[in-house]
Amino acid sequence: MLNLARWRRGARSQHGDQGSVAVFTVVFAIAVVALTALIVDGGIAMNARERAADIAGQAARAAASDIDVAALRTTGTAQIGPGACAAANDLVARYVGVDSGGVDRVDTVTIQSCFAPQGAEQATVQVQVVTVPLVGGILGGFTESATQSATAECGITEGTEC
Repeated sequence: MLNLARWRRGARSQHGDQGSVAVFTVVFAIAVVALTALIVDGGIAMNARERAADIAGQAARAAASDIDVAALRTTGTAQIGPGACAAANDLVARYVGVDSGGVDRVDTVTIQSCFAPQGAEQATVQVQVVTVPLVGGILGGFTESATQSATAECGITEGTEC
């Protein structure tokens, strides 16, 4: 009789741990998914900064390449023309229309500032890119924004004055 009581106690203690591995697995899987989502969101944020710098550089080059042809013919020096900021705006507007897919899609791109006065030699453009992070998109209306600026010079400046 004594051995039967010990056997019953031993049997109960062996079955008390059932399911603990399943709970650990579920908790660990949720943690891994959450960590992966945060890593992807970090990548989206870095990509937004890169895209903002890229778009700002392209817009600054577009503004600087709008050369005043009349001034070039009369003075022989390349100067920024009157439609420089409009050229930068057109480039940014086309960029948003073309690039709108994928996890790291760009929601909006806006020019924060454009400084390219007529007759100047440099154009500076500041651009803001807004994206939706993966976790933020699931949880609600969170957005990620990145702002970068770039400066470009007009004309060919190697060995000559602009």
